[in-house]
Amino acid sequence: MPNNTQKVILFGRETPLEFLPNLSKHLGPKIYIKRDDEGGRGGGGNKLRKYERLVADALATNCDTLIIAGHYQSNASRALVGVACQFGLKSIVVCKELIPEQNSAFNKSGNALLMNLMDAEIVAIEKDDDYQIAMMEVAERIKNSGGKPYIIPFGGSNLLGALGYVDCANEIIDQFERLNTKPPDYVFVALGSGGTQAGLLAGFMKKNYKSKIIGISVLHSTETARNIVSDLTNEVINNISLDIDTAPKIIIDDKFVGEGYGVPTVEGLKAIKLLAMSEGLFLDPVYTGKAMSGLIAYIASGRITKDDTVVFIHTGGIPLLHAYYDKLFE
Repeated sequence: MPNNTQKVILFGRETPLEFLPNLSKHLGPKIYIKRDDEGGRGGGGNKLRKYERLVADALATNCDTLIIAGHYQSNASRALVGVACQFGLKSIVVCKELIPEQNSAFNKSGNALLMNLMDAEIVAIEKDDDYQIAMMEVAERIKNSGGKPYIIPFGGSNLLGALGYVDCANEIIDQFERLNTKPPDYVFVALGSGGTQAGLLAGFMKKNYKSKIIGISVLHSTETARNIVSDLTNEVINNISLDIDTAPKIIIDDKFVGEGYGVPTVEGLKAIKLLAMSEGLFLDPVYTGKAMSGLIAYIASGRITKDDTVVFIHTGGIPLLHAYYDKLFE
């Protein structure tokens, strides 16, 4: 059994919770942003919280090689390669095309560029190949050469990874208590592999906060995403000894995926420009831009009112902006 309390420190501090005065004035509600895009190696982002326990578990096994599955613009892969560099480990990214190439430089810029700068080994597989089988084959190769591989779950989203977002929930709660203001009514987050929302849900439930955690899906249908988040959330709450029915608390919306994972939406690009112009902050077209477009739509529809307080989780991904350079001003 992995040690759920053992961690390496990848952020080094709690990430800032910043009030967004101009965006709040423009949209109506009081909006804060949790800056998990700030800090850490490899370009930062939400995956670092997930990796704190996963990498600690890897080091406890005397691992010398971290293996992850992703694509050429994967935030999870790029962040893991940075962590591997930090701890003197090798990194191998098993890559296949999950996002249609957006331009001629797509597989060479953004996260792909940063992974190459950090000298990650990229193992390319075919679009229809199975990630898990490919990672096992890579792990076997490493073992046969005398190495000790450790396979990271997809998106870092297993129990150890999701516990990182229980930590984040605790940070947010502490930060609001220090502000001496009411807890957030809503927390918005981009939903991919599910671990971020699952950890936030469990963390807020543990403190008996009534904040609604809204997962804006960027990949799966609501039904598929609900199953993923439900399984992970239940695993986390069992681990932290809670006895709560999680089903009514899981809120997922797949209306902002657009044409598919990694394909920009008009609304997402508008949201990126709005935050850049109003606050000087940057989102990305794959995750946070779509999540922010969801928040904007909820406000426009009246589901969130001017009396509400919202926290937007900035999960990182800024290198993706460079890979989509030609889409931002079409």
